[in-house]
Amino acid sequence: MGESLYQSQQDKQPERVSIAVRDYGDLSADLLTGFTKCDDRPLLNRALCALRRGPIRYPRDNVIVCEGDPTDYMFLVVSGTVRACRTYQTGARSIVAFYLPGELLGWTNTTKHSLSVEAATDAIVVSLKRSALLSIASQESKIARSLLAATTKELRRTQEHALLISRSAKCRVAMFLTDLWTRLGKAKHLDLPMSHQDIADHLGLTIETVSRTLTDMERSGIIARVSPRRLILQNPSSLAHMLN
Repeated sequence: MGESLYQSQQDKQPERVSIAVRDYGDLSADLLTGFTKCDDRPLLNRALCALRRGPIRYPRDNVIVCEGDPTDYMFLVVSGTVRACRTYQTGARSIVAFYLPGELLGWTNTTKHSLSVEAATDAIVVSLKRSALLSIASQESKIARSLLAATTKELRRTQEHALLISRSAKCRVAMFLTDLWTRLGKAKHLDLPMSHQDIADHLGLTIETVSRTLTDMERSGIIARVSPRRLILQNPSSLAHMLN
């Protein structure tokens, strides 16, 4: 029975879904905000024509793009969480970044993707034709500024992640929780969309170390666990102090 359940999960395939144009305007992504706030209707139409593939719903753990694939498309996360990662021949895996709803990924000046992109949860993703997007950006400064802002944010997070790997386990987990809480809007509850194994592979830790660190934070009153995936950051200032 367990094998048949596993097989049914593996058999799940990406599927196209219908999302109204107005739903794109609700996204927090700077790029689509630039599209939808644009008063130039022809420009908006050209922008939407850049959505050549999607939106597509990817079941959890499905591959969106493989390392080495051509960089013809960029990707916008509509819902769910997406990870950029590399799996080595030894079976070890490094997750470089997670992308949340409204975030853009796949911006590069190379001809092939250097990382694989996978659905960390069930996710809906829109593929943007890179050449069409660049053409629009060259004519519309709002779109160019949106792309620059998205690229700058990603570069900052990449730099912070690189510096984080040399820090203690407690500091790494504290930084991860603080960053995720901020990106999700600092809500009362922090829902962890990704698995503890994903978090461990992102922070360069073992899953046991991640679980132990969360337990230590809970005992210290820094966080409270509502459920295995739902936390309350009871003392954000203490988390921030761990980063110093």
